[in-house]
Amino acid sequence: MEKIIGMIIVLMALRAFITKNRVEKILYMNVIDFGLSALIAIYIDTPFGFIVGSTFFITSTISSNAIAYTFKLLEVENQKFS
Repeated sequence: MEKIIGMIIVLMALRAFITKNRVEKILYMNVIDFGLSALIAIYIDTPFGFIVGSTFFITSTISSNAIAYTFKLLEVENQKFS
């Protein structure tokens, strides 16, 4: 399982470096955040690892919600000026 998640993280990192589109880049970085939280939770098999993995997951979720909210605001703003 760790290898699969690791390959996904590497693939998303490569795509983030290759793409020129900021929106896509942010989304790839978000996938990397979620993948890292999964690796932390799986790799550190202690209660502290669970706490660290959960904290990383929660902060990744908050950041993805902030990204989605910002994209929505930009979309509304672009519609106003169009």
